[in-house]
Amino acid sequence: MATSVNLDIAQRLDITCRKGDTFTLTLNITDSAGTAIALTPYSFQMEVRDSATDAIIIPTADFTFTKDADSTTGKLNITSAAANIDTAGSYIYDLETTLNTDVQTWLYGVFTINDDVTA
Repeated sequence: MATSVNLDIAQRLDITCRKGDTFTLTLNITDSAGTAIALTPYSFQMEVRDSATDAIIIPTADFTFTKDADSTTGKLNITSAAANIDTAGSYIYDLETTLNTDVQTWLYGVFTINDDVTA
């Protein structure tokens, strides 16, 4: 008989981007068998913070989540304007999904913003 169960499906994905650059991340979301997940019914949230309990550096409202027109491809584009990527440093983030009332964290990790010379 099993003595424990792990319900945490989140995968670690560290992200590095450049201060003052437009943020664009394209993900191909699949299930454990490698089959693309139809993203149409899902909504997404992503926050970047100093730590889990600290102030938000980049709020969900500063990200745009675009699902591929063909909902069977599992393609998700996450973008944010260059003006939102404005504080160099090393932070943490997570990407949460909501389907009906079910909430799951799909991705988490370190979110690094490298400093830039050109303003």
